Amino acid sequence: MIGDPHALSFKPTDDDFTILVYNSIMKKLANVHVIQPGYAIWNKKMETQRADGTISLVISNENIIVDTGLPKDKTTILDVLVTFGLAAKDIAYIICTHGDADHISNNNLFPKAKLIVGFDIYDGDIARFFQNSLKIDSNVTVVSMTGHDDRSIGVYVTTDVGLIAITGDLFEYEGDYKDISNWVAFSKEPKQHIRNRAKVWEMADYIVPGHGNIFKVDKTIDLLDLETTQLKKLLQKKINVYGDIEL
Repeated sequence: MIGDPHALSFKPTDDDFTILVYNSIMKKLANVHVIQPGYAIWNKKMETQRADGTISLVISNENIIVDTGLPKDKTTILDVLVTFGLAAKDIAYIICTHGDADHISNNNLFPKAKLIVGFDIYDGDIARFFQNSLKIDSNVTVVSMTGHDDRSIGVYVTTDVGLIAITGDLFEYEGDYKDISNWVAFSKEPKQHIRNRAKVWEMADYIVPGHGNIFKVDKTIDLLDLETTQLKKLLQKKINVYGDIEL
């Protein structure tokens, strides 16, 4: 009866509760695999650098590669995909955290993938655009991570070990906060860079940096305070390698 309030109420049984718990536990989370850790090694006078970008595979509802390294990395990428039972045709998205050569140089291995670089999304030759964030699926979100340049992006991935941030050159490698001049040298927006680093540090459980292997975030470190203190000293110098940023 519609007039009977008990006719409209739902009283879950023990079996209903079991199903709810099971569905929660079995929700598919993503996995992040570092195909190749990047590296960045300065010569003694910081005149040249030997470098290659970190390349990551995200397996979620879609298969995603974040950054594609240098041309020399082609075989490594394809060989690692095989170990996961994947081929180039199985990659749905290529996400490039920024446009430096050591992060984009194998994009052409994946002609069927949607390409996200900066805030542009290309599907074939059809382009659309987003601002601030773009949800790929329930586990994977592309977000603005500016600082290295004004179009840098990163990827948040929800996994069974926590939130993993794939950051491109927002972070260079584990422990890069000990001497921030190593990444400030490439930063177009150093103050914004520091703020976004602190935000990611607070949110993420693990970070995949642009030139190193994945690492666990040390929540005991107040990154914003530590790096702001260093930046105040660097403000007296012009240390950007491109020569176009007055700190």
